[in-house]
Amino acid sequence: MKCFFQLVLVAVGLCSGCPQSGVVTPREFTREFAEALRKASPGLKVAVVRDLELKITSADGRDSTSFLDNAYDTYKQDPKAKADVIQRFVAAGLETIGIVGDGVDRTRIVPVIKDRPWLEETRQALLSRGAKEVPEHVYEDFSPDLIILYAEDSPKNIRYLGPKDLELAKIERSELRALACENLKRLLPKIERHGTNGLYMITAGGDYEASLLVLDSMWSDGQMDVSGDVVVAVPTRDLLLVTGSQNPQGIEKVRQMVKEASTGGSYRLTQKLFVYRNGRFTEFKGNAD
Repeated sequence: MKCFFQLVLVAVGLCSGCPQSGVVTPREFTREFAEALRKASPGLKVAVVRDLELKITSADGRDSTSFLDNAYDTYKQDPKAKADVIQRFVAAGLETIGIVGDGVDRTRIVPVIKDRPWLEETRQALLSRGAKEVPEHVYEDFSPDLIILYAEDSPKNIRYLGPKDLELAKIERSELRALACENLKRLLPKIERHGTNGLYMITAGGDYEASLLVLDSMWSDGQMDVSGDVVVAVPTRDLLLVTGSQNPQGIEKVRQMVKEASTGGSYRLTQKLFVYRNGRFTEFKGNAD
């Protein structure tokens, strides 16, 4: 995705170039990840089950399974950053299996935009790998093909919340979205707008660009310098493109970039465009209006 970001910046006239590098096999990546996990926490027993799957046994005998698909996909987007990717996912994995604290911190609950098929794909992936239970997620609709999940974003990990988590944290469903949006605004790094002439890419650290769609304060009151109504695209989790409904050239460029991102990007969401009208986003089906 880093490479694709550079292509997007070229399209809006800001940079050029895209580095290339070789990619190790899933088997080699799994081996290196297992070694890094053992070094990070010598008290763990780490066994390779198969490519991109580890069995982890804690010092007190608790077993857990770690799937490395996301880590490997992230690594493939920037092979030169392999060591950093492994280190980051090892830290997240340790937190997930309980090496670092428990409980839900309501000040770190954030909204996460996902494609609707993610729910069933995640369920089937767990069942196919022998899971006896699958987690129930708290979510709401954003559009026919996108949903808003809620997650606890800790410094090294992200954990999707279920109904029991809300009960323990004493959070009502009716207050969840407002709480998550306020947290997101506080936790995000600086939100930046790149581009000119009514075609922009919005960046916010690389993890929550798509989630910015739920922050109504960003899209109301003419804050975006575009021609007509705000039109956006989120082909991947970390790519947010913006233009105007009366900018045919901008809309055409956005559609082209969406197609490219959907082919080569990770964490894919949707190829559809959305327009902000009457305080909400709906699908934008035209070329310009």
